[in-house]
Amino acid sequence: MRISKHLSPSIYPILGFLSLILLGTVVLEAIPLRRGSHLPLIDSLFMVTSAVCVTGLSVIDIGKEFTVWGQVTIMLLIQMGGLGIMTFSTVLLLVLGRSISFRSRFVVQDIFTHSPQADLYVLLRRVILFTFSFEAAGSFLLFSRFHQQFDSLKAWYYAVFHSISAFCNAGFSLFPDSFMGYRDDALVNLTIMALIVFGGIGFMVMHELVRAAEQGKSRRQYWIRLSLHTKMVLCMTATLLVGGTIFFLVSEWSTTLKELPFSTKLLASFFQSVTPRTAGFNTLDYASMINITLLGTVMLMFIGASPGSTGGGIKTSTLGVLLALSRARLKGSADHVHAFKRSIVPTTVNRAFGIFVISVAIVLIGTACMLISQVGSIPHKESSGQFMELFFETTSAFGTVGLSLGITPGLTGWSKFILVLMMFTGRLGPLVIAMAIQAEESKGRFYYAQEPIMIG
Repeated sequence: MRISKHLSPSIYPILGFLSLILLGTVVLEAIPLRRGSHLPLIDSLFMVTSAVCVTGLSVIDIGKEFTVWGQVTIMLLIQMGGLGIMTFSTVLLLVLGRSISFRSRFVVQDIFTHSPQADLYVLLRRVILFTFSFEAAGSFLLFSRFHQQFDSLKAWYYAVFHSISAFCNAGFSLFPDSFMGYRDDALVNLTIMALIVFGGIGFMVMHELVRAAEQGKSRRQYWIRLSLHTKMVLCMTATLLVGGTIFFLVSEWSTTLKELPFSTKLLASFFQSVTPRTAGFNTLDYASMINITLLGTVMLMFIGASPGSTGGGIKTSTLGVLLALSRARLKGSADHVHAFKRSIVPTTVNRAFGIFVISVAIVLIGTACMLISQVGSIPHKESSGQFMELFFETTSAFGTVGLSLGITPGLTGWSKFILVLMMFTGRLGPLVIAMAIQAEESKGRFYYAQEPIMIG
């Protein structure tokens, strides 16, 4: 009890996710595969971490190798990881009628909302309502299509599994080729994309949109009543989706899209624009794409989803703040960073810049460790092409995306462990990690003299 009083509130999500991963590893290790054997311990740890951190990277084909019990375990871990173990604990306390401690209230509000004035009870109710409403709607839509291919029970099972996996931005699929077999199916594609987008914009954004709609104002008043955070997330999300669609359509026009009709090209490009934003599904073969497309995908994976959502990455709002900062500096007004006729507080700007720097460092260090583990001292001539594959895999793990160029099953044990650390760090976010381990800030008694440094 005394120890818990001295822990930073930000340490609780870390301990919660770590406990869930360890428990899930024990459970998954006890469940045999279809052929009767068990996964190696490192593979069980990898799969559970990928599920809890809603990443989607997989060392085996879960639809082929796992039994139903193994698949259901993965699905439950995805659901718990998507909402967050702290939210589940708090909701459980609410159901039991018990009070919530100030620390728990602080942690949950910090995860899901940008404003400490938000009503936590209303917010949590809407978190659960939004989650299960979207997953239920997605399940019904997917069932209507899967029922044409499978019997009713299997169709419902596949529909529920992929609906949860999509809304939680996990990217796990029971199909061996993800959704490549449905690349021209508008219903499946649009349903999966809608689940990914709504699961990735953040619960607070959906909460504000519903609240503003309930007040029945005009369109202009509706937009004005939204917070700066929601406006930033919506605009950055729309920009990335439209820009990503155009990028994939142009870059892959003569390669993976070559033989497809225009309507399918447009649908596939839109799908590939959505899924790198931490979802991990695919309708095109990424291993067959050109390098510029893979580089663009890496950038989308690094940006990720939005704060308070089921996704990872540095977040869309972080990118928006950095763009606003860049614009302010180019105009010579670095002390006045603003967007949508609102000033952005300096603390937010500093945090956005800090998150970006820490995230870049994590991805670079992770890639370096992967290169050491996989390539070692092999000359570049003999290991050509592996840098992009490992860089892609590392960024996918950090952004909790799950896209891969097909190298995951063949990784060494150390490489898998490195990706476990990347997924864990990417799910919690560099800021949470930094806040949890930083020492208590002490105010200096004096300031040092200023002196310029030559730059550029």
